[in-house]
Amino acid sequence: MNKLMGVNFKKLALIDANKLVDSLGNLSCTIQFEYHSYASAKGEYEVARICISSSAEDIQRLALVLLACAIGTQCETYLPIGTGGSTKGIKIGSARPSEYDSFHQPKSFTYTPKRELKRYPWYPWSLTCDYWIELPRFDLDEVPGESLHLLWDGRQDLRKPHTACIYGYPKAFMRLARLLLDYANTDIPPEQIDLEVDGGFRGVGAASCEIRFTKTIN
Repeated sequence: MNKLMGVNFKKLALIDANKLVDSLGNLSCTIQFEYHSYASAKGEYEVARICISSSAEDIQRLALVLLACAIGTQCETYLPIGTGGSTKGIKIGSARPSEYDSFHQPKSFTYTPKRELKRYPWYPWSLTCDYWIELPRFDLDEVPGESLHLLWDGRQDLRKPHTACIYGYPKAFMRLARLLLDYANTDIPPEQIDLEVDGGFRGVGAASCEIRFTKTIN
């Protein structure tokens, strides 16, 4: 597959992520948040998990925007969500080479569909990879133009408008986009994809929330 929704994978270096978002329209996904604990030698610690439930088509849209930020002319964009919940959109930002951080900037993307997936797709490879470069990071942030709403314990008040965030290096974005395309294109289990922190089945970078993708059937 070299083309999806009018986007040519071989010409991604020419794509403007902001214009791509305008052409794709809002996502119609549901984002929820939950907290759970891991045990460690120093005791238990709490981790936030972002849960994204979306149709296969919207999963493909998210993958295309990730690729556009990783390879195209704009490294950052904002993907609105039109379902009316507290999560108003997904902020996406990819690293770019600089005099302080030199790395290879990809110019294209090759995709071959993979039929079989695992619930923890990158484990155990993820235990020994360069997690800073090769794994994406997920977080929460305020809505542009609004202040951050916090609870008494310092956590973000998720009842108020907020955004989900995806950060990382191009290699991590391309890996995540390939995973999402595979998940959108197959009817074979698993029913969900989990990318966990280091205490679980690692699939995210340092200082990241966990992420769960669930494909909905229209």
